[in-house]
Amino acid sequence: MKILTFIVAVVFSIFSTAVMSYISMAIPIGPWIAPTLALIGIIIFYIFNKKGSDNCQQIALATFAGSVGGIIATAIGFYFTTIYFLDPILFTTWFKKPLDFSVLVASLSLVASFFGLWVANIFENKLIVYDKLSFPIGELVHKTISAQKTLRKSIELAVGFISNTIFCFFQDGLGSFKGFITKGVTLVPKMDLNLLQTNLFKSPIFQIPEIRFDFWPMLWALGFVTGHVIAVPLLVGVACKILLVKPMYVIAFQDLSWSKYIITFCSGMVLSTAIFGFLRTPKDLFKSFKNLFGHANNSLESSVDNYCVKTKLWKKSFFMETFLVVVLFFGFLSYFEFSILAQIYVFIFAFVCAYQISIISGKIGLATMGKFATFVIVPAMFIFQVNYLQIVLITSFIGISGGVASDVLFGRKLAHLSGIASNTMKKYQYLGIIVSSIFAGFIFWILIKHFGLGSEQLFALRAQNRWMLIDTIKNTSSFNYYVILLGAIFGFVLSKVKISPLLVLGGLFMPENITLGLISGALLALFVKNKEDKYPFWSGVYAAGSIWMLIEAIF
Repeated sequence: MKILTFIVAVVFSIFSTAVMSYISMAIPIGPWIAPTLALIGIIIFYIFNKKGSDNCQQIALATFAGSVGGIIATAIGFYFTTIYFLDPILFTTWFKKPLDFSVLVASLSLVASFFGLWVANIFENKLIVYDKLSFPIGELVHKTISAQKTLRKSIELAVGFISNTIFCFFQDGLGSFKGFITKGVTLVPKMDLNLLQTNLFKSPIFQIPEIRFDFWPMLWALGFVTGHVIAVPLLVGVACKILLVKPMYVIAFQDLSWSKYIITFCSGMVLSTAIFGFLRTPKDLFKSFKNLFGHANNSLESSVDNYCVKTKLWKKSFFMETFLVVVLFFGFLSYFEFSILAQIYVFIFAFVCAYQISIISGKIGLATMGKFATFVIVPAMFIFQVNYLQIVLITSFIGISGGVASDVLFGRKLAHLSGIASNTMKKYQYLGIIVSSIFAGFIFWILIKHFGLGSEQLFALRAQNRWMLIDTIKNTSSFNYYVILLGAIFGFVLSKVKISPLLVLGGLFMPENITLGLISGALLALFVKNKEDKYPFWSGVYAAGSIWMLIEAIF
């Protein structure tokens, strides 16, 4: 390993973990961070190794060593933090001991990430060489590094990063310096609309909440990058909250508290989405089982052979790696008192899910971890009577391992395109996993300690979605069935019109100022002709915002 590449890889691993730790708890979408790292890497190697003949390869290695930390942090933020909402007493007990909390997160991350990397190692040749899947993020990073005009985009990213850092400093202050830029302005005060009002109801049927516009560039940046994918569902959520969900509460369910009602309604939406996803997932998994364990040329046996022979790696290395993964997996689950049958069940399905998630990522560039995690945990809840902690560990394991397998294969695709030995890329990815896992627990502890889970800054919508699903299944009798049914019907209708119910939940559940900030960024993108050209600048803005949150939490 070259010293500069090694140092940059370590820094990138910490950086991506920090950025995505915050983003995964702030918004319900986790963008891939590899393109951003590539642009930063171009600047670093241009400054410190300008005459290097192999800079493109070194940037590629550092980028995908660091990007693994991004997907690890995303999965932890989406899934592991669910335990805070399911069992706050247990979470608080862990949280009182920062070292214990960090070791727990690091252990989960290492075991699940090694598992995901092991799956990627097995199927690298099958998916990249023989199936010729594109793995779009790997191709995008390759084009980014190779492009002649990339330095200009890197400078734009640096401008976005520096400008937002300066803005945050003058807005929030640091140490003895007090910021002076206002946080935001109120656009519309809270008001009651006396439409259809009668004496039968305790509250006005239609209410407009206070709408505040925050000067929060990071939200604008995330909205700009995600565009209509997140803006339309959020807008639908806010509108339906004012015109449908709140009026139904006033008319029929005022015997419930508003918080109980909205959680139950959203639980119905999550449940219906999970059911339909649950019904569709077996088809994908059946194909994977057939592909893996059938007698076709691309079976598991041939995949292992490809890994060991085609890549000129000794079979001894593969079996040593397999032994390490198996020991870590069963040792970790045994520590948390999983039955042996439950451990075997999770191992088999985690393997198949990681494989299927990798196929989907290879085709469309998205890692759909959530639906596969749901498919695994629901039967486990009934067959093995797993507790809340075990449910969260299974969900997190599926999320981390599937996400890491996809990210690793993005890197291997880049290696194939750039003429980098697969084994060399693998060493850097191991480095990224180890560094990111070590720092992940501390970063999450610092952010949660300062801002608090469920707060405006760390709303953790994905974790709350998972909490509502698990709690609804476990404690169905404690919910109002009519409200659950209404939420389920609403979620079904949204699915039929091709609007994501889980993102609409953001508009129903998240603070309006957060929603407005994301929508504002998406609307801004509509007025830009080639918005992809502006992605580097806005990527720098949201990266700076995430890092600033961590700095603010520390100091």
